[in-house]
Amino acid sequence: MPRIRSLSLAALAAITLSACATDVGGYVPADPYGTQSAPGTGGGAYGSGGPTPTDPAPADETPAADAPAANEPALIAKEVGNLGTVVTDAAGFTLYRFDDDTADPPNSTCVEACAKKWPPYVVDPDGTLTLDGVEQSAISKLRRPDGDIQLTIEGWPVYRFAADPDAGSTEGQGVGGTWFAVTPEGKKAAPAP
Repeated sequence: MPRIRSLSLAALAAITLSACATDVGGYVPADPYGTQSAPGTGGGAYGSGGPTPTDPAPADETPAADAPAANEPALIAKEVGNLGTVVTDAAGFTLYRFDDDTADPPNSTCVEACAKKWPPYVVDPDGTLTLDGVEQSAISKLRRPDGDIQLTIEGWPVYRFAADPDAGSTEGQGVGGTWFAVTPEGKKAAPAP
């Protein structure tokens, strides 16, 4: 039976990392962010875009805290499709990581057009994060260029795929050879052989 933990921001130690600017210009596949158009993404629980993809996010790494709905886990580790155990949000939507981001230091390069197709999983810095099957020590956050606070797992910024039609979908797995469902350890999920 998975354990459910609730973390308060006061219980977590603050960690501050300074970001190194990364030039990600030059990667311009036909559609580097996915092959499907995003249904309306708006701001909401997953935020909005920011500066252009050549302006990476500064990493302001501090422990994360937020719950999208009262008494529901914000992050759940569970078996999804043939990918094994991956992390989903409270609604059951698969969360992803992007190979063009960095984990050390944590940095998100998915902004503007990218962030519309891959909405960042943003959190309330003063909220409470509830975990089910994800270790507290794996969770932190960073400040995005637009000011939103994005959740990280083992330093990797996490996102939803706007074209995933419903909970449990994994349409974003392997898109562009750079997007992968994220495991509770921050690794890329891979289909079972």
